[in-house]
Amino acid sequence: MLTAIRSALALTFVCVGLEAKVEVQSDFSGGSVVVDELDEKARTLRFRPKNYKNKGWACWWSFKVSGLKPGEVWKLALQGSGFAVPKRASISSDGKTWKHSAPGKRSGKLHVYEIKAPAESTWFAWGPTFVLADAKRLVENTAKAKVGAKPYVLCKSQDGHDVPALRWEPKGEGKQPARWIQARQHAWEAGSSWVCQGRVEWLASDDEAAVKLRQTARIHVVPIMDVDNVERGAGGKNQIPHDHNRDWSNQPRYPEVASAQDWIKRLNKEGDFALFLDLHNPGPGDGKPFFFGSPDSHLNPKRKENQKRFHAHCLKTLGKHPLGFSEKLRVTGAGYHPLWRRISKNWVAENAGSTSVNLTLETIWNSPHSTQQGYLSYGAALGEAIALYLEPTR
Repeated sequence: MLTAIRSALALTFVCVGLEAKVEVQSDFSGGSVVVDELDEKARTLRFRPKNYKNKGWACWWSFKVSGLKPGEVWKLALQGSGFAVPKRASISSDGKTWKHSAPGKRSGKLHVYEIKAPAESTWFAWGPTFVLADAKRLVENTAKAKVGAKPYVLCKSQDGHDVPALRWEPKGEGKQPARWIQARQHAWEAGSSWVCQGRVEWLASDDEAAVKLRQTARIHVVPIMDVDNVERGAGGKNQIPHDHNRDWSNQPRYPEVASAQDWIKRLNKEGDFALFLDLHNPGPGDGKPFFFGSPDSHLNPKRKENQKRFHAHCLKTLGKHPLGFSEKLRVTGAGYHPLWRRISKNWVAENAGSTSVNLTLETIWNSPHSTQQGYLSYGAALGEAIALYLEPTR
């Protein structure tokens, strides 16, 4: 028997049998699910992402199932989610450490995952979840590591959340190159935050190149830009009237964008703004991670030369990773989107650092290697590429 119990935060679905009670919950940060059928006897759960009106694509799902018997096999049948259907579901027995399921199979309008429950309580998600608490933990732990990192609050979000950020401001003479790295302008693209964390963990490590970099460059990192949609479990992409990555104008709607712009202008004024990276996840069919760059109208000869050199370093480091890296650099110009000038890297190209490299990194999410650990190690490889690029040979 399927029973729905409504709480103040979410809808809990309970399947009551003679021996067990199976519950589906999403009343936590980033939780999102609509349960259409829960059949304990058949061990089948049919579900879809929750649609938050005007908050972007209804593609993200994340929920916890309790009352399972470890080792028993359940069928999770996903419907909806648009084009953003993962071949593999992400599974966790603690809500922190994530692994892939076996590839699902298409059955009519459903995508069905057969999953052996690892524990009585098991979390399932579109991808390895990374929410505000994870961003705060990353910032706090890095600051405690005594590697020169300073935590700060980028701003208050529209919903009143503190947006955590990190910065390194080494002391020294002369112009120190500045770089800005941000992730998650689109809330559903959780892999980008894990890449960001891998980048930060490498920077805080004992690696000789990491130590040198944090001593010689001004660095800012924002693990989550669209905090509000991440917390509510909404997709964020193409939200109304526009999402964060179409908000980079002289009158931004979102506090995160306005504050990022202020910081970037300040860093540029202080001299040598060298690198801007915006971390994303792309479409489901992309086979390798790749860069989106600005059109030629935004590339003077020196900037074009720097971009080519940075891309070459990425091919050396990211190209060795199991996720790979594309030799082709794509462009977001007038033919890409009507609001192309309001895409973050294009705004930065127009407003900071005449020779800076400004790129969007799209890390694929539909690969066997698009795992929590895969993303983290990819972030570390990105760090190595940045260190090579910012060596004093420039």
